[in-house]
Amino acid sequence: MTNTKKQQTGCMSGCCGEEHFGALVGQTFRVIRRAMDARIAAEVTPELTGVRGMLLGEIVRANKENRDVYQRDVEHWMQIRRSSVTAVLQAMEQDGFITRCSVERDARLKRLNATAKGVAYHERIRLSIDNFERELQRGVEPERQAVARAVLEQILANAHSLAGETRPASESTAAENG
Repeated sequence: MTNTKKQQTGCMSGCCGEEHFGALVGQTFRVIRRAMDARIAAEVTPELTGVRGMLLGEIVRANKENRDVYQRDVEHWMQIRRSSVTAVLQAMEQDGFITRCSVERDARLKRLNATAKGVAYHERIRLSIDNFERELQRGVEPERQAVARAVLEQILANAHSLAGETRPASESTAAENG
């Protein structure tokens, strides 16, 4: 990789050299997440991050479809540990975006519901994220986007395999069809 290329990608130290694809993917993820969080804070509310906004959207959609949503569903959707999900949900509950209600048949389960405040912010968050995604992909031809998606899905499948994790059928199918 030339110095010019390193400067363009932000990999000045060489940490993301051509042989370290995972480092480049990780760095890209972190920059995208920071940019999305800044966008949500500026356009919608500083109480939410991009991840919390996307999670709120999933909860709002499930509530509208009369589907129950539990913490384990969030762990699955977001591919993060129980303790991390607990912290995110507690913060969202404390900020008034969701409630967690006990379920009669199993007191350990907490059903997640969007509050009126959460529903009110949902559309603004969705629009902000949609605009962010369009800007993020600006200048990348649809064919190249499709190739990038297929490559990232295969890398994700490989990472799951290396971690000894099984993936749901929907993820397997998406990666294999890409």
